[in-house]
Amino acid sequence: MDDSEVIDLKMAEEVSQFTEAYSSFSKIVNKIQRQYLSLKEIYVRQSEELQAVNRALQAVASENQAVSELLNNILIALTSGVVAVDKAGRITNLNPAAKRILGIAEESEKYPISDYSSLMRAVKGNDSAVRETLQTGCLIDEVEKTIIGLDGRKRTLTVSTAPLTNRKGEIIGVVELFHDITRLKNMEEQFSRMKVLASLGEMAATIAHEIRNPLGGIGGFAALLSRDLSGDSEKKAMADKVVAGVANINKIIETLLDFARHEEIHKNRVNLEEYLPEILESFDNDYGNGLKRPLIEWDDAGHDKTVVELDTHLFRQALFNLIKNGFESGEDSQVTVRVSRTEPGKMKDDFGDEWEPGNSNSLIRIDVIDDGPGIDENDMDRIFSPFYTTKQNGTGLGLSIAWKIIQGHGGEIRVESKIGQGTKFSIFLPTLNGAQR
Repeated sequence: MDDSEVIDLKMAEEVSQFTEAYSSFSKIVNKIQRQYLSLKEIYVRQSEELQAVNRALQAVASENQAVSELLNNILIALTSGVVAVDKAGRITNLNPAAKRILGIAEESEKYPISDYSSLMRAVKGNDSAVRETLQTGCLIDEVEKTIIGLDGRKRTLTVSTAPLTNRKGEIIGVVELFHDITRLKNMEEQFSRMKVLASLGEMAATIAHEIRNPLGGIGGFAALLSRDLSGDSEKKAMADKVVAGVANINKIIETLLDFARHEEIHKNRVNLEEYLPEILESFDNDYGNGLKRPLIEWDDAGHDKTVVELDTHLFRQALFNLIKNGFESGEDSQVTVRVSRTEPGKMKDDFGDEWEPGNSNSLIRIDVIDDGPGIDENDMDRIFSPFYTTKQNGTGLGLSIAWKIIQGHGGEIRVESKIGQGTKFSIFLPTLNGAQR
C-alpha cells in the first residue's frame, strides 16, 4: 500500500468521525432547540399568569386604596371624636373632630400628648373604659366622663370603646368613639333650674299667705312690747331680738318671692357709660356703711358709648347680688367691675359650642371680680342652683336670681375661680348694632 492509499484511508476515517460528531451535535442542537421551545412555552404561560396575578393585585390595591380613602373620609366627616390607642396606651390616630373636641389645633400633625391617659384623663365620671377594653376585650357603650382639654375648657363626653384585633384575633389596641354633650348637659341644668322655678312659683303664694300675715302680727306685737319694756333693758333686748328675727325672716321670704316671681322684662335702651356708675353709686348708698365701695374699670373698647337693652330695675338687682356676693366672700374683700367689648367669634374661642350669642355682631362683657378666697372646684357646678350656699347666713338665692335675670335678658353668665386668688363672674350681653360712636 503506497502512501496515497494510506492518506485516503485516514481521510475516510476522519470524515466518518466528523460525520458521527456532526450527527451527535445535530441531535444535541435539536434537543436544546426542543428544550428552548418548551421553556419558551413555560415562560409565555407563566408570564401570562404573572400578568393576570399582577392585574388582580393592582385591582385589589386600588380597591384597598378606595376603601382606605372612604374610611378616611368617613373619619374626617364624623362630628364625633375617634381616637385609636395601641396596647401601650399610646395614641396612634385622631380624627379632626377629636382634635377639635380635645382642643388640639387641626393643622397639628403630631399630637402634643401621645399618652392617652394624660390627654383624656377624666376629672369626673368613668376613666377606665379604654383600660377595661384592653384587658377584657369587652365593648363599653355610652359612659359619661368630664375632661379638661388642652385649651383649658371643661367638656362632658359620652364614650364608647371597642377592641382592635389582628388576623389571629389578638387585641392590638382600642378604638374609642366620643361625643361632646356639654351643651346638652348645660341645657339639662337650665331645664332643671326652670323646674325649680316653677315649683317655687306654686309655693310662693302659700308662703306669702301662711307665713307673712301672722309674721306681720308677731313683728307688730314685738315692737309694741319693746316699747312698753323700755324700763327693763334685759326684757327689751329680748323683744328687740324678736323684732330683728321677724325682719330677717321677712327678708328671706321677700328674696324667695323675688326668685319665684315671673316678672315681665321691660327693656329700655341704656348707655352703660352712664348707667353702671349710677348703679355702683346706688350700691354704695345702700351698703356703704358695711362694705367697701366697688371699683369700676373700662378698657378702651368698653369705655366707648355702648348701648344695650336692659330692664334697669331687674339688671340692677342682678348686679347688686353679684357685687354683694363678692364683698361677702371674705372679711376684707375688694370688688372690681370691669367693662369690655368682645365679639361672638371670640366667645366661640373661649367657650366653644356651649353658647350661641344670637345674631348680635358685638357683645359687652361685664366682669365682677373679687379678691376673696375663691370657690372650691367641687362647688362650681352648683353655685347657681337655688338654695345652695356655703355662707353661714346665706339663703342660696342671690346668684340664682342673678342667673335668672341675665338669662331673661338673652345674655349669659360664666364664673371662673381659683382657691386663694378670688372669683370672677362674667356677664355677656348683646349690644345694639351701630351703637358704637
